[in-house]
Amino acid sequence: MSIEPLPNFTQITEVLDEAELFTSASEVHGILSGFICGGIELGSKGWLTHFNDVVNEGMGLPKKAKALVTSLHAQVVSQFTDDGLGFNLLLPDDDKPLDDRCESMSQWAQGFLVGFGMVQSALNEASEEVQELIKDIRDISLVSFDFEQEDEDSEIAYAEIVEYLRVGAMLCFNHFSRKPSTPASKTIH
Repeated sequence: MSIEPLPNFTQITEVLDEAELFTSASEVHGILSGFICGGIELGSKGWLTHFNDVVNEGMGLPKKAKALVTSLHAQVVSQFTDDGLGFNLLLPDDDKPLDDRCESMSQWAQGFLVGFGMVQSALNEASEEVQELIKDIRDISLVSFDFEQEDEDSEIAYAEIVEYLRVGAMLCFNHFSRKPSTPASKTIH
């Protein structure tokens, strides 16, 4: 199955700025990923209410922002449900300064924790591995990055953390995800 690439980071940022939503493209993607990985029912529209609560003080989103976020949500669901492990974090391109990319990675982690926490109340019942992963994501969300110089070692470390977050999100999805509920079939006797 082929997955559409995520929308352009800069385009999402422009739509969010235009809508006066004080959040980043990475944080929005993290929130949506957190909802999905936390176990919100995949066919449900409940995620949008939660999203509005987090990002827009419970108010509906402007039309253009709602369309973009709805499309992004569908793409994230598609990425998680794809057999090819196509999930990727929405982060700035590699040609952007490493400090900016690390800040966006931290914002993604913050958003993930917010979304995950809103829909998942049974973390204490999860495996030790998942609980440790969530603690690691929390730690990543709190880290401040300031590189005096960008070198190959810093780039490698960044790529490894991004990969850890990507695989960790997929682990949470596999652990907590709920498929769309189907109406019970009526049996006639």
